[in-house]
Amino acid sequence: MSRPFIRGQVAIDSMRDNGFLSTAHALAELMDNSIQAGADRVELIAFEERSNGKKGGTRAIKRVQQIGVLDNGCGMSPETLQLALEFGASENRQDSNGIGKFGMGLPNSSISQCKRVDVWSWQKDNEVFHTYLDIDLIKDGELETIPDPEKREIPKELASACGEKLPPSGTLVVWSKLDRCNWVTGKSIFQHTQDIVGRMYRNFIADGAVCLRFKSAEYKGSLFLLEDEQEFLPNDPLYLMKKTSLPELPGEYGGEAMFELCGDCEQVFRVEDEHGIEHEVKITGSVIKKSVFDAIKATTSNTIGNTPWGKHAVKNMGLSVVRSKRELALIPDFISKDAQARGPARFYGIQVEFSPSLDNIFGVTNNKQHVVHFKNIKASEDFEREGFESEEEYKSDLKASNDPKLKIYEIVRRVKEVEKQLLARISELGTLKGTLNDVSDEISESINSVTTKANRKEREREEFHPTIVTSITQEELEKELETIGVENPKEKAETILDKKLQVWVEELPMATSAFFDVSTKKGFTLLQINSNHVFSREILQKIPDTQREALEVCLAGWARMERECTSDKRLVQLQMARRDWGQLLDDYLDTDESEYF
Repeated sequence: MSRPFIRGQVAIDSMRDNGFLSTAHALAELMDNSIQAGADRVELIAFEERSNGKKGGTRAIKRVQQIGVLDNGCGMSPETLQLALEFGASENRQDSNGIGKFGMGLPNSSISQCKRVDVWSWQKDNEVFHTYLDIDLIKDGELETIPDPEKREIPKELASACGEKLPPSGTLVVWSKLDRCNWVTGKSIFQHTQDIVGRMYRNFIADGAVCLRFKSAEYKGSLFLLEDEQEFLPNDPLYLMKKTSLPELPGEYGGEAMFELCGDCEQVFRVEDEHGIEHEVKITGSVIKKSVFDAIKATTSNTIGNTPWGKHAVKNMGLSVVRSKRELALIPDFISKDAQARGPARFYGIQVEFSPSLDNIFGVTNNKQHVVHFKNIKASEDFEREGFESEEEYKSDLKASNDPKLKIYEIVRRVKEVEKQLLARISELGTLKGTLNDVSDEISESINSVTTKANRKEREREEFHPTIVTSITQEELEKELETIGVENPKEKAETILDKKLQVWVEELPMATSAFFDVSTKKGFTLLQINSNHVFSREILQKIPDTQREALEVCLAGWARMERECTSDKRLVQLQMARRDWGQLLDDYLDTDESEYF
């Protein structure tokens, strides 16, 4: 009896766990297809619907129900459209130098995020073809083959957000039944994708080869109507480009690039592929300009890593691996650990460029997120572990077996040479400590140490996990503090707003079983620790100050978790857990015994 190689109903769940780092990386696969199809305009669209408000006047929250990627590329014929949803069957495989040659992007990325993907494509007006994949139907055995594309217009409710008129040719991919998407609002999708997408496609955006835009549309009546539209800016880890997502540089340097090319560091050489054909590899280095370095130092009394430019640079710290102008990965492991710890690593950049012909040498994965062979390795450190008597013997064996690792060792050696030169250039610039004397961006010493530490952690966290910007007014803040019984509410409200604090920690008696409470309003978080609770009386007030501070900072971490929560249901669960935890502590600690340690 014949048996299939793969049972779709069983395999589809395993195929969904295909290793995409985030929703942004999965969306990049669709953008790759658009660029390969010749599109010069690609739009990421968040289709949002507003949930019903809760009793008590709680405002309904907009949540993303569908995500679309629209382009004005060449479009697909019905035959190509059907192939595009077959794993590994895309015609892009015929383009050996294309950024999307693997033929896995559309189906692979889509099912990693959602249970249904619909695709409309057209090569001329009035001839729009449609097909789809649906995980639920596949698992139920109702969908065993890719449906034949049929002429079908884009539904009016979706088309209303795509613009007044569709491009003459193009493709629209729509994800629905979103069950694995990292973010649930249009705003959070843009916040988290702008740096990643801007960095991946920086060369295409900067060259004007493609315009990448984000749109959010809200469902009103029977249509999705456009609410917001923003352009993705290039995010250059080499900081050689102008007009990027980097905050404008201070003073006269506004509009300039922050770094300059280190021409002496550049290395261009040739590497053989598995067939013995040579292809070019280029290593580029850049370093912050001395004039810009000094201008940034003049804006702060702290280290320049704590400036807006330093905080932007830390997110781009690593070796940028670029293939066909598109970044595959940013690898921090290649950057000196000492330079990372001390700060200089923020102020130089390294990039390695190669063509898809060297994919097998670098180990490019089919989702274009990893280069599995390209690691920070040295033959001198590996030969004994691999069972050889000498480095020469080890390299001879690699050469005899045509192992790509031999070429990787050489590329890595050259990367470290470039980094060494860049570090020497950085050392000539002087200390990273700022020169401003009359103004400090440090939190005032008059604020208690827990609040100080909590706000520092808040600022660090905000760089990587942005939440709503604090917008509470002084009047609202005073009222909030006065309501819960805080002493000197006006003075404290002024301090909070003057120092731009995101969280305030207050110990005060509370008539509740909870040992701490959290309230967030307009981006500001108030953490209240119940001084009446047995946990406070028997533990917090009896342990050394350093331990007490550590515990209270942990509670501030919980407060941040509640602030970041975007699910109403999940937030209620966290609040209930906090109350239950307080009651349990009360049950366990409220005893006649006086010693707990």
